Amino acid sequence: MPYATAENLRLLLRQPSFSDDDTATAELLIELAEGVIDEETGQHLEAAEDTVTLDGPVIEDSRYQGTTGSRKLLLPRWPVTAVASVTLTSDTDDGEDLTFGKEQDYTWSRSGILHRRGADWPTHDRAIEVTYTAGYATIPAGIKRLTLRLAAGGWSNFERLTSESLGDHSKAWAADALGIELTPADRKALGLYRART
Repeated sequence: MPYATAENLRLLLRQPSFSDDDTATAELLIELAEGVIDEETGQHLEAAEDTVTLDGPVIEDSRYQGTTGSRKLLLPRWPVTAVASVTLTSDTDDGEDLTFGKEQDYTWSRSGILHRRGADWPTHDRAIEVTYTAGYATIPAGIKRLTLRLAAGGWSNFERLTSESLGDHSKAWAADALGIELTPADRKALGLYRART
């Protein structure tokens, strides 16, 4: 599901209708705007299942407060909505599947932290394989608004002009409307959605 739709952009631009070509252009601009947002946040925000192999937390990693191991492990994407499996990997066998639960091997939080129960996570490279679902089932309104603003900037000013004159008519664009570019305020707002690892 995209962060916004061509129909959303049509309504924002107050166009009576879009041709097939207009719709294709709108979809491309929305895709480009999503890319800009994803690059800034370091993660795709739409809910999706991922399987990742993570290095175990070690003393050199400041996120784990200087211990030789840690009971906490950060997942690359968040918010986390489900964890399907956690497996400790090993070069010598197929690995050990862990069980979810407070009285079992691990628990997890929406913020993307796996908490090991009764033991530390292993500290070697490629130590833990996790299959989990993260992201937003419904894109937050602030992300939709920003996506549409960026796409509208590309729509109305695809040449990235700062001003335009035709006879006695002239038009100037604000710096933040020069195309599909983030402003400092946009970057600050996107900090709320930034990947933590």
